[in-house]
Amino acid sequence: RALVSQSTDSNGRVKEVKNFFDEVGGFFGGLIGSKKPWTQAIIDNGFPNVSEERLAPVMAYLEFCLKQVVANNELPGIMELLNGQFLMPAPGGDPIRNPDVLPTGRNMHALDPSAIPTQAAVEVAEDVVRKLLEKLADENNGAYPESIAFTLWGTDNIKTYGESLAQVLALVGVRPVADSLGRVNKVELIPLEKLGRPRVDVVVSCSGVFRDLFINQMNLMDRGIKLAAEADEPLEMNFIRKHAIEQAEELNVSLREAACRVFSNSAGSYSANVGLAIENGGWEDESQLQEQFLTRKGFAFNADKPGMMEQQAD
Repeated sequence: RALVSQSTDSNGRVKEVKNFFDEVGGFFGGLIGSKKPWTQAIIDNGFPNVSEERLAPVMAYLEFCLKQVVANNELPGIMELLNGQFLMPAPGGDPIRNPDVLPTGRNMHALDPSAIPTQAAVEVAEDVVRKLLEKLADENNGAYPESIAFTLWGTDNIKTYGESLAQVLALVGVRPVADSLGRVNKVELIPLEKLGRPRVDVVVSCSGVFRDLFINQMNLMDRGIKLAAEADEPLEMNFIRKHAIEQAEELNVSLREAACRVFSNSAGSYSANVGLAIENGGWEDESQLQEQFLTRKGFAFNADKPGMMEQQAD
């Protein structure tokens, strides 16, 4: 607010962004010990030890964002298209998560699916998973959960550049690896010594839109989970391997088949339609709703069989 107020005219509009770092007044203000407007605003809100020097890069970026918002890039962009000229493509989304969103007025696209999860999304996800597992362990006398269920939505992962997807990988204890072009096409196992906790088994239900947009990421999750299942580690520190071994013996299948944890609808199908069944009253007991969910969402993704989604009855 302090940043915007400095450039707001008498009519309450921002027509030109003042450069806080080049102002003569700001220079003399620094000589006499006065604070920058944004620094003073932060101090007034209860943070007296804030450092202007550490804030400088952040405020410089926010100033850049404000200049791009104020600039009239939209109409010139439309005119370039109407004149048959080439308009540069650019990603859409949150400029805080992805600075490349600015300036606006370019040919916007959602994202590059092959580039998620981004490094920023991975860092946020690892922090979220650490706090989640610490909380669950505190509530359970120090014991970590052996299994966690996840639902992955297409729109959510577009907005966050794959944070939910990265949380699944973090729980398993694998890390996505990008190539020189930024494409995420493989995963690596985080050693238990570095992980510092057991690998948590994760069952993932992907929406139909997620399946359509991020089939390569489903492949990534499946490979990461099977990598963990095949790791020669103590079962008390690898719940994925523990459960996969049990299920392989019970169902008489291979360890890799038993380690399938990524599910969605069949190709071309969307939603479990459980809410619709409830709304229409077309059910008598919960077992019917459970059966409908499993019938609609019980198709396993298997990286060992590309192009196939196999329905799992068990």
